[in-house]
Amino acid sequence: MTINRNETESIDAFFNVGTVQMFNKGDVIIQGDEKPEGVYLLQTGYVKAYSLSQLGQQNLLLIHGANEILPLPWALDGPQKLGIFYEALTDITVLRTSKSNLRAAMGANAWLTEQILRQLVNTITVYANRIQSLGYRLPRERVISCLLDLANRFGDKQDNIITIKTPITHQDIADSINITRETASRVLEQLFQEKLLKQRNHDFIIIDEEKLEMELN
Repeated sequence: MTINRNETESIDAFFNVGTVQMFNKGDVIIQGDEKPEGVYLLQTGYVKAYSLSQLGQQNLLLIHGANEILPLPWALDGPQKLGIFYEALTDITVLRTSKSNLRAAMGANAWLTEQILRQLVNTITVYANRIQSLGYRLPRERVISCLLDLANRFGDKQDNIITIKTPITHQDIADSINITRETASRVLEQLFQEKLLKQRNHDFIIIDEEKLEMELN
């Protein structure tokens, strides 16, 4: 879901009145009960957006990668939904600017507006896919759907093998599809044993995408 670039334009240029900030893994960038301090362009690393249940359990909503803007609905003058936290999954670098500066830049540049609207559409698509994943009855189907969605967004495909280049844990997968970590780990172990999936240096690697897709069809 990264913003497309061409050779002459870069979204970074529209944040030149902002400030560069760095956060460590685990730092919360935007608190769920506070108004955002600005609009953030994620330059490097990954950020997860999540809500908390009454028991304090995370409900993973979305993972943001490089060149994405957050929180996007609020940046476009929509309401900031309370209860959504944005936390660094890795060490990250962001550019922060104000909502007014970004909206002024969008008004003056059609290319920038197109890229941000494209990101908004992609965000809606991610949420639609997540709803579809929750519609599967079996935990195995939910885990496979989650992995395929991550591969579509963050996958690096080489010789029909897809490496998901984002640091996702068993707990993250469980939190995104409403199952326990133990259940997610059990399903992942089955996929490892069936040689449909493997893990190397914390990256999940899809060995047979076609077989996984067939299980959902």
